[in-house]
Amino acid sequence: MAGLHKIWQRAEVSRRLDMLSGFVAMCVTGDEDARSRLAQLVARADAALSASPPDLAAASEHLDELLLWAGTEWADHPYRPLEARPDEADRQTRDYAKDLRFAALPVRFRDEMGRIELSLEVRFLALCRRPELDCRTRQDVFYVAGRAAMALDLGHLEAAEREIRRMEQVGAARPRESRCG
Repeated sequence: MAGLHKIWQRAEVSRRLDMLSGFVAMCVTGDEDARSRLAQLVARADAALSASPPDLAAASEHLDELLLWAGTEWADHPYRPLEARPDEADRQTRDYAKDLRFAALPVRFRDEMGRIELSLEVRFLALCRRPELDCRTRQDVFYVAGRAAMALDLGHLEAAEREIRRMEQVGAARPRESRCG
């Protein structure tokens, strides 16, 4: 789990750096000195993140410098990005983390993940199209599909396949007399 924590931290810094550097780039369009400063800051942060192992402390320092710069120069700018709410920040960071983790996996493992992900999607959609499923069963199918997707995100292929089988069992169960509403 320590590896996942490091990936999450790296993804969080990357996300914040991308968001803020895009804003600053927009603000310094005509100023070559500021553009150069931004390019250097981003390059140093990217180098720290790309190092093996990633130097999160150095990358965070560069991010902090960028935050200070943006806060000093453009604190009242109407388009200055605000920190995302915790749930939104986690969703965005999760997307970054998935990309970072996926890129670090061997090609054979990524291919197997792709196969399982496609299988999950096809089977999930097939179950969702069944008109005889009641609301509660449909909710259960969504829940178990989410568990399978989470297992894939974590790289647990066996668990993902097990959840896909479980999802099919839930969808094949005899419909109950219940209504959601």
